[in-house]
Amino acid sequence: MKFEELNREKQMATSAIIWEGKSPFDGANIMAVVTGMKKPSANIKTGPMAQVSILLADMHPVEGYKSGADKAICGNCPLRPDENGKRICYVNVGMPEAAKFRAVMASRYIQMTPEEVGVILNHRQLGIRFGSYGDPAMIPFEIIDTIIQISGTKYTSYTHQWKEEFFDARHLEYSMASLDHINTVDQLRMYYPNARYYRLSNSYENFDRNEVKCPSDKDKITCAKCGLCSGTNLQAKSVVIVEGE
Repeated sequence: MKFEELNREKQMATSAIIWEGKSPFDGANIMAVVTGMKKPSANIKTGPMAQVSILLADMHPVEGYKSGADKAICGNCPLRPDENGKRICYVNVGMPEAAKFRAVMASRYIQMTPEEVGVILNHRQLGIRFGSYGDPAMIPFEIIDTIIQISGTKYTSYTHQWKEEFFDARHLEYSMASLDHINTVDQLRMYYPNARYYRLSNSYENFDRNEVKCPSDKDKITCAKCGLCSGTNLQAKSVVIVEGE
């Protein structure tokens, strides 16, 4: 398929629904939407990239966050609120993700296939960020694989789901295993010895020889230009960043 073969509505689309189905975590209805295909994200850290969010299909993001129903898209991610309400996750569910949900409910997003999204990204030479909200491992691996293979552009992806029984290990081809104060390198190695990871740390003092400091913090390089966080598909060191930087 070529860009010229897409109808004008799809050529001009900046956002679309690319998948709808059941959460492998709890069976809730979820969906994946892509935004920024024509007007990329202005996120300073990521740079200009299209974004894929995984959303609850039947519940506003703020309601999902408050009720805990967002486990359908985030699983047992330790960055979700703890028993004291402390939340490390960077996602602002009350702003961009809520706007995406409202747009879907108002039928402002068209339906597109992963192949069509890949064609558009390739045509515009635009990278893509999987999981601007939600965990990419909650959607079928084939969705991500198709977009990446057809687009041929840079991407970023992270998953906390590598401990779960439902986890499709193929996601580690494109996703970095997310590590933190609960999910450690030693634990990951027990499950997936060769997986690359993105580790949240308290300091940069204790580096492993197979780790590198996140370039966005050290050299202020955007994710769109870097491309390090792309799973085992890239032969490179794993990445470490200090919490809050």
